[in-house]
Amino acid sequence: MSKQLALSIAASVLAMATFALFGGDARTGGIERDGPRWSAQTEVAPLPSIGQLLPALQ
Repeated sequence: MSKQLALSIAASVLAMATFALFGGDARTGGIERDGPRWSAQTEVAPLPSIGQLLPALQ
């Protein structure tokens, strides 16, 4: 077994053991309590009509 695979397995087992011991309380809970501290906004172009995609169907 390679060293990278062994480290990956060890980290995974450690994470699962930590979660099993502390449950969902291991998280800090900041986002659930205070909400996100940033926001994102996007603009999306409208979808083209079927006539624009396939002019032969008009």
